Amino acid sequence: MSKTLPALVAALVAGVPAFAQVTTPGGEYFIQGIYNPTIADARKIDLRPELIDTVLPEQSVNYVMLPNKADVPPRVDSIAPAKLSILPPQPKLYRAFVKGGFGLYTTPLGELYWNNTRSRTNAYGIHARHLSSNGGIDDVGESDYSFNSVDGHYKHFVGDHEVGGRLLYDRRRVSYYGYDANDSINALIDTLGLPDDALRQVYNDIGFAANVRSMYSDSSKIAHDVDIEVHSYSNLTGSRETNMRIFADLGKKEGRETYGAGILIDNNAYRGQLGGALGDFRRNGTLFGLTPNVSTRTEKYMVKVGAGIYVDALGSTSFHFFPLAQASYSLFDNILVPYIGLEGERERNSFRSLTRENPWLTGAPDLVNSSKLYDLHGGLRGSVSRELGFDVRASRTRIANMPLFVNVPNTPAGDRMAVVYDRVDILQLSGELQYHSGSALDLTARINVNSYETRLQAEAWNLPPYELAFGAVYNLRNKLILNAEALFLGQRKARGEEVVVPGQQPGTLYETVDLDGFLDLHLGVEYRYTRRLSVFLQMSNLSASKYERWYRYPVQRGLLLGGATYAF
Repeated sequence: MSKTLPALVAALVAGVPAFAQVTTPGGEYFIQGIYNPTIADARKIDLRPELIDTVLPEQSVNYVMLPNKADVPPRVDSIAPAKLSILPPQPKLYRAFVKGGFGLYTTPLGELYWNNTRSRTNAYGIHARHLSSNGGIDDVGESDYSFNSVDGHYKHFVGDHEVGGRLLYDRRRVSYYGYDANDSINALIDTLGLPDDALRQVYNDIGFAANVRSMYSDSSKIAHDVDIEVHSYSNLTGSRETNMRIFADLGKKEGRETYGAGILIDNNAYRGQLGGALGDFRRNGTLFGLTPNVSTRTEKYMVKVGAGIYVDALGSTSFHFFPLAQASYSLFDNILVPYIGLEGERERNSFRSLTRENPWLTGAPDLVNSSKLYDLHGGLRGSVSRELGFDVRASRTRIANMPLFVNVPNTPAGDRMAVVYDRVDILQLSGELQYHSGSALDLTARINVNSYETRLQAEAWNLPPYELAFGAVYNLRNKLILNAEALFLGQRKARGEEVVVPGQQPGTLYETVDLDGFLDLHLGVEYRYTRRLSVFLQMSNLSASKYERWYRYPVQRGLLLGGATYAF
């Protein structure tokens, strides 16, 4: 069929009758005649687009669990113990605590504390103490002494304020033993018929204090802390002083700034009894002070500026102005903190403050107020670790009318000391180390190196050129407590006997005496038998050196005192 189709087509084209002729089977076919071809209908596929819905029908999914078992080898991991913040129960408090002891040189010690227990509204208590000794110092006069004190306090919480008060009585008796106890002086004292009271001094202090302090949680309110303190102070000679001191500290915070002010009113009435025909003299006056300041503090730095304004009416009225500036900066998250400051103030020298520092003064010392003209200091403090901290500092200070203690000429009743005033410039280099290992061990070491320049006096009498102090406390499971203190003072200068020069006015030249440096080592041991009962032993001046803190006034050698404490 495939071979005859081209022949048919050719015949149609030529327009001649067609014929067919068959030759051999399977060969060519020839068709003759008229041929009319027709084309049969074809079956076509309909390819028109159909709309398919995008929402597919849900098909159920079947999960088949394979019956295979995995073998996991067991492994035990260590878990660190958890620390729970559970507050321990509050320890039991006892109302009273007594301490008693006895030591060498007939030295009894008695002490009593009595307080109320826990309270949300108030706190009150009383403290009484007695310490006396017969002295026992050789080659000098009678050196017995006695200290007695009673102090009661009360505190009450009223709303956002704390109100408190104190009543106190203090009596101190000392002996003027700063003279050579030889036969000639003792015979002279007996010949003059001096009473025993002429060789000793007694100081009586009666006072009270009150305080009002705010405890606002709102920093926008003006915080205040007001104190008033009154003392009536007298001695056996007949000198008397009444001092009233009022101090108010105010502050208010505005953003990063804190505005503050200190207000001081210090009134002092002093009557010195010279004795005999010399009669007495008076020193009365009021010291008023105002210290406005403003400070700003961030996590990195602190800056404070202000001034000290004082009006002093002791004798003649005088006006004093002192600058105030402080700054510090934190480096490496408080690891290092450099700081610098400039300060000054007017300071009262009272009969009470002078005799508390040196009880062997004459019966009626003269009073002059001091001015710290400036104290320029700077340093670096910080921490090497959580346990070890340090502070190094250098300062330059000028003090006008600084009190210095000197010896007066010997008298048959003993060697008194007097106070003189002079302008003193002090250059000090100091360093301090502190180590705290939890509650078991505390170590502290400090050194001060001082250089003095005076204006009128030949030397800065009795002031040490350097001081070295060391303290240690070791607590063994709150059962055995050991504490040690060491104090070393360098060689000091003291004013000795008057040097009489012909043709020169008396009282202008004095002998300069070198007081040897000394080391005073104190050791204390306490064993707590129970929580309420303990025993203790205290040893002072372990080197047994007969050193002089003040010229012609040596201290006791090797004082040993033991006793017990009990709480109930």
